[in-house]
Amino acid sequence: MASSKLLLTGIPRSGTTLSCKLLNERSDVVALHEPINPQLIATDASAQQAVDYIRSRIDFFDQSIVSGTPFSHGDKGGLGVDNPVGQTVRDGVRAVRSVRGEIQLPARPSKSFSLVVKQNALFTALLPQLLKHYQVVTIVRNPIDVLLSWMTVDLPVNTGHIPAGERFAPELASELAAESDVLQRQLIIYQWFSEQFATHDVPTVRYEDLIETSGTALDRALGLRVIERASLAPPPRKYPAEVVGRLVAVKQQLFKSLPNANYSQVEIENALNQAQQKIAEK
Repeated sequence: MASSKLLLTGIPRSGTTLSCKLLNERSDVVALHEPINPQLIATDASAQQAVDYIRSRIDFFDQSIVSGTPFSHGDKGGLGVDNPVGQTVRDGVRAVRSVRGEIQLPARPSKSFSLVVKQNALFTALLPQLLKHYQVVTIVRNPIDVLLSWMTVDLPVNTGHIPAGERFAPELASELAAESDVLQRQLIIYQWFSEQFATHDVPTVRYEDLIETSGTALDRALGLRVIERASLAPPPRKYPAEVVGRLVAVKQQLFKSLPNANYSQVEIENALNQAQQKIAEK
């Protein structure tokens, strides 16, 4: 069995999948990207029953890795995925390229690895219960960069929804149901994630620090031995003027509502200014 079982969660599009890839560069870690399909949790399951299901699945993944037998994974291509969304644009949004399926890894000796399992909304919605059983680390990112990504990818957050979160966090579901504007729903979702992490005092790694330290910040947060990796750089992104314009139109609201323990108003203002500057660049 794994020497330890750790959970990774975070705000969607904040670098959680990249974090898994960085962890899989280690010889002493197996990091899984979204291996649990929330749709397979019984529709009438309580929060505790959902946690029991999650724990049983994590034990199954652990056993499968040791025995070298197949198990479900968020990307059937294996452990090398660093971004579930590709560059192909369909109907104005970038299409998801990861396809769920089974993978099979070479058998690993028991106690030779730490198992890290990553799920975003599902783990965040069930944080109070999961923290009783696992160490959890979260990944966050500047809200401007997150919102711009949400507005341009083919994921539920593009329309202001977060299915697993809404299912197991009734207060979030109610708040989203009462709001018709997509951007306002996206703001609600971002703030919900931030509040969950702050309320439960979960160790947090900023995407910006993850990149700057080439993953060292993540190693330390998880209590792992620090290793050297190749330098990282955020991929260049230039968003359409109309997308950036939607944020500019409500910038005063953003500057008032989005600052939190991880990002100051100045950092949020700078991120929006940079997005505007990229539009002006030829």
